Amino acid sequence: MRALQGARTRRDPRLLAVPVVVAIVAVTWIASAATPKQTRTIVAQSSVLPIRQTELVCPQVGGAIAGGAGRIAYADAATSDDNNSILSAESLGPDSTPQVIPVQPGHGWTVDGPISPGPFQISVGGSLTDSLGAMQFNRSAVGSALQASAVQCDGPTTDAWFAGFSSEVGAHATMLLSNVDTVPATVDVSIWGGGNGEPNAKRGIQVDAQTQVVVSLDQIEPGLTVGAAHVVATAGRVVPAVRYDAQNGSLPLGVDWLPRTAAAATTQTVPGILGGLGSRRLIIANPGNITATLSLTVVTEDGSFEPTDFAALTVDAGAVTAVDLDPVLQGSAAAVVVSSSDPVVAAGESALPLDSRGASDFAFTGAVSALSGPTVIAGGEVGPTRHTQLMLTASGQDDANVIVEALPGVSASSPLRSPLTIPAGTTMVFDLGSMTADPAPGVVVTPEPGGPVYAAWSLQETGKDTADVTELVMQTPQRVRLRPPSHFDPAVGLP
Repeated sequence: MRALQGARTRRDPRLLAVPVVVAIVAVTWIASAATPKQTRTIVAQSSVLPIRQTELVCPQVGGAIAGGAGRIAYADAATSDDNNSILSAESLGPDSTPQVIPVQPGHGWTVDGPISPGPFQISVGGSLTDSLGAMQFNRSAVGSALQASAVQCDGPTTDAWFAGFSSEVGAHATMLLSNVDTVPATVDVSIWGGGNGEPNAKRGIQVDAQTQVVVSLDQIEPGLTVGAAHVVATAGRVVPAVRYDAQNGSLPLGVDWLPRTAAAATTQTVPGILGGLGSRRLIIANPGNITATLSLTVVTEDGSFEPTDFAALTVDAGAVTAVDLDPVLQGSAAAVVVSSSDPVVAAGESALPLDSRGASDFAFTGAVSALSGPTVIAGGEVGPTRHTQLMLTASGQDDANVIVEALPGVSASSPLRSPLTIPAGTTMVFDLGSMTADPAPGVVVTPEPGGPVYAAWSLQETGKDTADVTELVMQTPQRVRLRPPSHFDPAVGLP
C-alpha cells in the first residue's frame, strides 16, 4: 500500500512543475546578474554663492615726486560694520606686509600713497565685498602742470579690452600687468589699428606671482593715430591697466587711465561723453575679418536721435577709427549707442580746450552694461573750483529711476540720499555739489525699478588751471558666483 502511494506521489503532475519553476527562477537570477543595473543619478540644482573674498590692484599708487600727489580713495556703502569685514593693503610683492585699513561704514575716506609710485594690492573680505569701492587717484606733474587721473582698483581677469590711446610722437601708452595670485601668468597683448587688417601682437609675456610687468604699447605699435588693445591670459590671471599721456614739447595735452571696455559685440553703449567745450570722439575698433557697418544713436540732455551723417558708417576689418562727435553734440553731455552688423569694440574720449598756455587734458570712458545693483565710486571732490558730476543715461523706452547717495568724508556727517528720474531717451548731468558741501564725498548709485540706466563719474577742476579732468565709467561689480549643478553617480569608476 505504501509503495502504491509513493508511486502515485511520483506521478502527481503538480509536483512535476516544481523543477520547472526552480529552473525559471535560476535563469532569471543569472540574467539579472549579467545585465548592468540601472544606477541612480542624483542631480543637485545650481546655486548662487556670494563672493566673500576678493583681491584688487591699484596699478600705480603714489607719486608725490615733483609736487604731485597719489592716494587710494575708499567708500563703504554699508550703514554699519558687522564685525566680519576685512580690509588691508600692501605693496604688491611676496615680501610685503599687509596693513589693516580701518573701515568707515557709510563714509568715504582716503589713504596717502608713497612718494614713489608702485602697485598696491587690496584684500577685501566678508560682507565688505558687497559695499566697498576703491579708486586710485593721482595728480601728476606733466610738463609744468599738475593733472588729475583716476582708475578703479580692479580685480584679476583673463580677458580685457582697452581703446582710445595713440602712439604718435609725444604720446605714450603704458600697459601694467599685475599678478596677485601665487602662481605665474602668461599673457598675450594684441594691438589693433595698424592698418594691415591684423593686430600686432606680443605673445607669451611672463608675469610672475605677486609681481607687475610694464609693457610699452607705443613701442609694440608706434605711429598709431588711435589704437585698441586686447589682453588675453593664456595661463593664470592678471589685473591689466593702461596709462596714457600726451605732450606737445613741455606742454601737457592730457594724462589719464583708459577704463576696461566691453568685449566686441553688435550693440555697445558708451556713457559719459562730457558736456562743455573741447573735442569729443567715439572710438570704434573692428577686430573681425570683414567690414562692419554701423549706425549711432546719440542720447543727449535734450533727447535721443540718429544723426544722418552717421547712418551708414563702416569700419574695415582690423581697423580702428575715431568719429568726431562735436558737430552733433554741440557741447551737450551724452551717451552713444553703437549698432553694428558685426561685433565691434567701442570707447569715448573727451578733451578740454587748450588753455592760455596751450595745455589741455582729456578723459576716457568705455562701453558697459546697465547698472544692475548698488555701484560705489570713491574719491569725489566738491568745492568752489572742483566739481564731481554723474552722467546718467536712460537709453531705453522707459524712464530710469535711481537713488543717488552721497557718502560723507567727514566722520560726524551722515549720508544724504536723492531719488532721481531720468526721462527715457535722455542723459542727465547731476552735480554732487547740489546735494552736499562735503569736500570729499563718495557716491553710491542704486538703480530702482524702471528702464535701464548707464552711468559715468567725472571730476573737473576749474579756475587758474582749467586743463584738469578725469573720469570713471560705472560698472556694477560681480557680487555672486554661480556654482554649477553637481551629479552623484555611484557607478562612476566601476567596470
